[in-house]
Order: sequence, then C-alpha cells, then structure tokens
Amino acid sequence: MTPSGYYDEEVAGDLRAQCDRVIENWPGVAHTTMFGCPSYTADGTLFAVVSTQGVALTRLPDDDREHLAAEFPVEPFAAGARTVDRWAVLPPATATDCDLDRYLRASYEAARSV
Repeated sequence: MTPSGYYDEEVAGDLRAQCDRVIENWPGVAHTTMFGCPSYTADGTLFAVVSTQGVALTRLPDDDREHLAAEFPVEPFAAGARTVDRWAVLPPATATDCDLDRYLRASYEAARSV
C-alpha cells in the first residue's frame, strides 16, 4: 500500500472534518500530512492523524488511554508492515461514539508539553 492509500476522503472525510471543527481555534495547531493522511501538530509535535483506520492519537497520556480502552476498542496504528503500538487509534465508529473532543485535547496538551 502506498502512503496515499492510508487516507480516502470518501471513507474518512467526515472524521477529518469533525477533527477540524474540534481543533480549529486551538493555539499552536498546524495542519500537515503524514503517511499521506491529514495530521495535526501542536507547536511542531504531532498529536493526531486521521486515516481510513480512524483517528490516531499520538500523544495520548496513559491514564486517558486506559480510560478510553476500558470503554471502546483502541487499536495500534498500522502503516504497511510497521505498527505503532503507542498510538491509540479510534476506529471511525468509536470516534463518533466516544468523547473525541476530550481525547484530542488530551493528546494535544501532551504534545504541547514536550
């Protein structure tokens, strides 16, 4: 799979738009592309990636990850043969059912403190 194959606007566009709305006024946020996917940095540190897999929260603190995983399925980020276990991926259905704002904010705040 080529990097651009990790994101399809038809599949994940609504999720990307939801993330855009949530973070649009947060200070220090920049939109970028990683693995061909819409991604977000806080003061230069990656905190979220939207892919066809869902929303990958790259800096989610352990307590928040445990809380989230207790209620919803959380998967690692897969990029071809590489898996990033530390990143908590919320599949699209989970991202719409959980308090996505809370978890995006937690990953964002952790990225800002790096």
